[in-house]
Amino acid sequence: MGNSDIPDTGGLQGIEIKTPLDPDWGVYSSTYNRRVPVIPRIVVLPATTEHVSQAVRWAAAYGFKVQARSGGHSYASHSSGGMDGSVVIDLRRLQNIELGQDGIVRVGGGVRLGNLDRAIWQDGRAIAHGTCPTVGIGGHFTHGGFGVTSRAWGLSMDQILRLDVVMADGQIVQASEMVNNDLFMAMRGAADSFGIAVNFYIRTQEAPKAITKWSVDLPQAMKTVDNAVETFQYIQDFVNDASKIDRNLNVVIFLGHDRFTIEGTYLGGALQFHDMVLMPLLQGCPAKDGHSASYNPVGWMMLLQQLADGQDLNVSPNHMERLIFFAKSVAVSNPGLSRDELKTYFEYLLSEGQSTSIGYFVGVQLYGGIDSQITANTMRDAYGHRDAMWMFQHYGFVNEGTFPEEGIRFIDNLNKALGSKHGASNNYADPSMERDEAHKLYYGAKLEILTKLKGALDPQDVFSHPQSIQKE
Repeated sequence: MGNSDIPDTGGLQGIEIKTPLDPDWGVYSSTYNRRVPVIPRIVVLPATTEHVSQAVRWAAAYGFKVQARSGGHSYASHSSGGMDGSVVIDLRRLQNIELGQDGIVRVGGGVRLGNLDRAIWQDGRAIAHGTCPTVGIGGHFTHGGFGVTSRAWGLSMDQILRLDVVMADGQIVQASEMVNNDLFMAMRGAADSFGIAVNFYIRTQEAPKAITKWSVDLPQAMKTVDNAVETFQYIQDFVNDASKIDRNLNVVIFLGHDRFTIEGTYLGGALQFHDMVLMPLLQGCPAKDGHSASYNPVGWMMLLQQLADGQDLNVSPNHMERLIFFAKSVAVSNPGLSRDELKTYFEYLLSEGQSTSIGYFVGVQLYGGIDSQITANTMRDAYGHRDAMWMFQHYGFVNEGTFPEEGIRFIDNLNKALGSKHGASNNYADPSMERDEAHKLYYGAKLEILTKLKGALDPQDVFSHPQSIQKE
């Protein structure tokens, strides 16, 4: 971008901005996923809600596209606009965290998850969200947000009671089930197309008194395709059995061509977990020979620290991560995968996974199953996968250099091996998809109402990126 492309910023007087003329431009303009580089027109650093409003009005007057950046962890670089020339409104100055006596916490749009956890833990409170402390609340909470307590408490999005939102015309409004409920619906699942959440009002929970962190490694499961299929089917049946589990069990399966590990957390004591979950799980498991199992009681903050792989939960607003990766997701509806689908999938994983040139992992999160509070939620929102049983994430990476085309084909084909009838998650936004395909997979039947709302709430398409909602 040349100097002549820098617009007149007089309308942003009193607000910190970064342009290509600044020596630290690269710090503020570079993307989390280095495989998807885009260059903003400018980066605006508002310190107040009114600054955000001012910046949106200024950008709209020039006809620029706008995206907000909270933690900046968008897989598809949507928080940098997703394409060159966008105005990025970076919310890192909005760091307020205020917990009320009613257990509702008011959180600024630039707060990182680790800082939120630390702040409310002082009062013994907790929130359902993901495991990475450096992630910002903005994109995570407004596009789903799965965590270890989600089957018990719901997705991160389900904890939002109301929002302060800057609209496309710069107006600052409150949105809840009672006020501006259409906007509230759209912001919970598709916020990047409708507004900027500058404050979240979130329901907290009493931090669990008893938690068990557990893991079961099943090396025999990946010796043959049949072993893998039978083991996955067994687990799928197990988590649909009301006599064996309830909402307190969290399950994530990690897969590779030589790995089948089931792990998670249980909201209860270690002895209770052993007797009520672990023993019944292993009793009928077809690949239990040679298994190894561990389970340990942990406190809430210790759990968060372990899930973060020892990262500090106190995260600087200026924290930066730069990775090179390609990821895709599959949302599998209840009651789960058929034997034929599993057979095709494991045939591909076992044959191609051992020869790919990239590093990779497969994470399979249990959304559904008996008593899941994700699937039980009936609130009106824009989230497309309330009926999800499993959420697969296929993640390929390299440490340096260019991500190879072979690696893209491997991840893409691994996704396709599960079949074509499933959805996808925009928490793991996939830039390789065209807009129409992304809309179908992310939003499903909710797309029709979202396109109508786009025309009503943002008719000039101010909040836009390559996969954002378009008006009808």
